[in-house]
Amino acid sequence: MNAPLHPLIVHFPIALLSLAAIFQILALWRPRLFNLPASGLLVLGFISGIFAYLTGDGGEHYAKNVFGATESMIHKHEDIAFYALLVFGVLLALKVLIGLPWIKGHFAKAIRWIMPLLPVISLAGLVLIYYTGHFGGQIIYHAGTDAIGQTLK
Repeated sequence: MNAPLHPLIVHFPIALLSLAAIFQILALWRPRLFNLPASGLLVLGFISGIFAYLTGDGGEHYAKNVFGATESMIHKHEDIAFYALLVFGVLLALKVLIGLPWIKGHFAKAIRWIMPLLPVISLAGLVLIYYTGHFGGQIIYHAGTDAIGQTLK
């Protein structure tokens, strides 16, 4: 049985979205230094997150057969991953809207209350990324096996 693509891809959104969230929080103090890298990491992380999410179904059969994962475990991981993508998608959409020139001119007052929400949304996304990884790890390690199904000592 070939190993699924999902475990190879998930490390990209974990790293990229975690860094994007941290940089977005740091942008509160130094926006000129951290805002642009946060945006770039967010775009790359969100795209890689979509790929990771889409490859999850391909790993479901493997996880059940090799790791003995249950439907409940898999769907908990999948649901939290979806919410994480949703939160980071909202963050990305807000950053795109705020960056549009016509928004800045017409909705300057609205932008003032959106800006403090960005680090809060980032923190929520960071927590969801943590729990997504936690539940993904439970799928693999709950039965005392490693990532390729070998028994741990």
